[in-house]
Amino acid sequence: MIDTRKGFLGPAQVNLLKGPFQTSQHIGERYLLSLEIDRFLAPCYEAHGLTPRKERYAGWESRSISGHSLGHYMSALAVTYQATGNSALKQTLDYAVSELAAIQQTTGSGYIGGLSEEAFRIAFRAEHIGGFNIGEYWVPWYSVHKIYRGLIDAYQMTGNEQAIEVVTRFADWAVEGLNSMTEEQIQTMLLCEHGGMNEVFAQLYGITGNAAYLQAARQFTHQLILEPLEQERDELQGRHANTQIPKVIGAAEIYNQDPVQTSYRTAAQFFWNTTVKHRSYVFGATSISEHYEAKGMESLGIKTGESCCTHNMMHLTKQVFAWNPDSAYMDYYENAVYNHILGTQDPDTGNKTYFASTLQGHYKIYGTRDTAWWCCTGSGMENPGKYAEAIYYEDEQNLYVNLYIASELEWASQGLALKLETDFPYSEKGSLTITEGSASACLRLRVPSWLQKPMTATVNGDSAQSYTRLEPGYLSIDRTWSAGDVITITLPMALRKYTARDDAHKVAFQYGPIVLAGALGSEGLPEDTIIDETALNPKTAPVPIIRTEEVDVSKWIKVVDKETLTFELSEKVTSTGEAVKLIPFYDVHHEFYTVYWALNDEGDALEKALNDITVDSVQPDGQQDEIGHRLESNCRAEQYNGSGTDGRNRLYMWREAYGVKEAAFSYRLAVEPDALNHLCVAYWGGDYLHFDREGIRYERQFNILVQDVVVGEQRIHMNKIGEIFRVSYEIPEEITRGKESVKVTFQAIGDKGCAGKVTEVRTTRSRPDFLV
Repeated sequence: MIDTRKGFLGPAQVNLLKGPFQTSQHIGERYLLSLEIDRFLAPCYEAHGLTPRKERYAGWESRSISGHSLGHYMSALAVTYQATGNSALKQTLDYAVSELAAIQQTTGSGYIGGLSEEAFRIAFRAEHIGGFNIGEYWVPWYSVHKIYRGLIDAYQMTGNEQAIEVVTRFADWAVEGLNSMTEEQIQTMLLCEHGGMNEVFAQLYGITGNAAYLQAARQFTHQLILEPLEQERDELQGRHANTQIPKVIGAAEIYNQDPVQTSYRTAAQFFWNTTVKHRSYVFGATSISEHYEAKGMESLGIKTGESCCTHNMMHLTKQVFAWNPDSAYMDYYENAVYNHILGTQDPDTGNKTYFASTLQGHYKIYGTRDTAWWCCTGSGMENPGKYAEAIYYEDEQNLYVNLYIASELEWASQGLALKLETDFPYSEKGSLTITEGSASACLRLRVPSWLQKPMTATVNGDSAQSYTRLEPGYLSIDRTWSAGDVITITLPMALRKYTARDDAHKVAFQYGPIVLAGALGSEGLPEDTIIDETALNPKTAPVPIIRTEEVDVSKWIKVVDKETLTFELSEKVTSTGEAVKLIPFYDVHHEFYTVYWALNDEGDALEKALNDITVDSVQPDGQQDEIGHRLESNCRAEQYNGSGTDGRNRLYMWREAYGVKEAAFSYRLAVEPDALNHLCVAYWGGDYLHFDREGIRYERQFNILVQDVVVGEQRIHMNKIGEIFRVSYEIPEEITRGKESVKVTFQAIGDKGCAGKVTEVRTTRSRPDFLV
């Protein structure tokens, strides 16, 4: 069981003070208060044939993933109530719990999900299981996991006793279904994304002591993923990133509740290490197109840095830190919370981002206020209430000060109150004051890994009680503390260059822990709020190349305004001869930006040229991108897609169709209705045959159709070994005239043909002659 004598002191004990996190918390709180709980509850009523009080929300809440946003909203209400004490938040949460209880009472069933229970009847039979679907339903367990999570948070964070009654009835319903399955059936079912179902059942065991819940947690643990991690083998390449992170969080929670399961701890620690050290971007995010690429890669693109992944990696970080309070875990957490999570909320509206684009010269794209309801809208609702979660950690008489975020702490176990006053990161200095109480304790102040000069801490201005350290870790001050004692802290910050793991000519810049982005202005900026997460306009602003052999970045990046962390990249080193303003990445909103720069190199000119003429694009991800582009296929489910790496070790995902006569798959893509459009398709060039499980040979020869009109024929026969190659097809104007979108089909020729491998499809506004 969890040792309750130690742990993080979160929003219930910590009050944020003036600074960027408090401001963001207030914006997030206002956003939550602007939403309507009855619209979140509507799918749960409709799933049981009951009449909702209000119409459900649009976007994802109108699809078969409906109900996931309710769970996120409940968790957000709970944690933000803890952080602010706003009773309106708790009233809304209590109402949601009572309505879910009423559904259980009315139906006589424990099930309260926001989609038809038929999805789970199929699941319990282990039939029609895909990576992201069970039958016609989109990730059913993932969706209901959020409601389980929301109810547990309502109980643990706000003391709502009814919530534990509702969630245990819901849990008993799931246990009954699991008990009808064999272990093989369960593992088949778990091939479909299912969130952190193992985590919530482990937590329910910890709350109730019901051994059936611990057994269910083990049953919900996906061995295909956990077993390699337990053996410290990295087999993550090509896997959907945020499908895996919650599974590992759940394994860690099983270990917390049942420490005999040491292999789960090994798996969680290894997973954290390989993700953070080998698959993360400069700002702490992971994934490209929601997937893990090859170990050691850092490819750039629009769909990098899914914010759900960072949200969950921060949760996992807290778990592994609690096992071993190593400052390296908090170095990562600081990076992630400042440089990614803080910047995912629009300061004007509270809208949330899905991805953090690393495409040079791109911009942040937010969901609409109440119609998008992406997964990252959900976790994004929770983030502002969680900023205080990792600042302080207690272990008996030890208090770890992990993050230098202005805050007040009630350290109840030691009878002390502390106040951390600082303008960090806008200032290197801060003070930690004992405001109430007296006790013997050891304060452990984190010494960040980004320091280039030693950190100092002085007690009560006495030079004889001055401490200094440069080596990463914790600076410890052990004494009897009394009200009025003050520790003055100095954290020297400096400019430094970050070099990408996969390319010495790809760099970024940091000031202390803060990632700086080139602010490129808003002239020509497209609409940056969207409902459809696939409508990611690739338009970019020009980004200069940096040309210099001077290693010391302070020679060509100067401070403009230290109070706002504004810097300037000198015109002497830019290819355009113009200076570029640099500001914290978290402060970039509603303008073009770049985080990564090409240093003494031209960068990816092809990608830039393609993006400049792209109308719409889709990549075979088996998930949102293809769902949003209305993927259709006449092939067996197991032939859906795959992934690999090209000659430069970059991840590619592909789709193909074979096995039936004229096997085909199709997407719907946007076009320009009053212009000549082209279709630009990327293919994997290292194949020419496909052999199915029975050894039947399929030739990669197929037609490309737009609105059922053939616009091209393609044969793949080792066209470009180990690489992607692109082909452009002209779309006759009469096909697209007056249309906003068209159906694009790849259809095998004959009954022994195979369409694909297709790795990307774009509609473009002109012919990409540079491909020839």
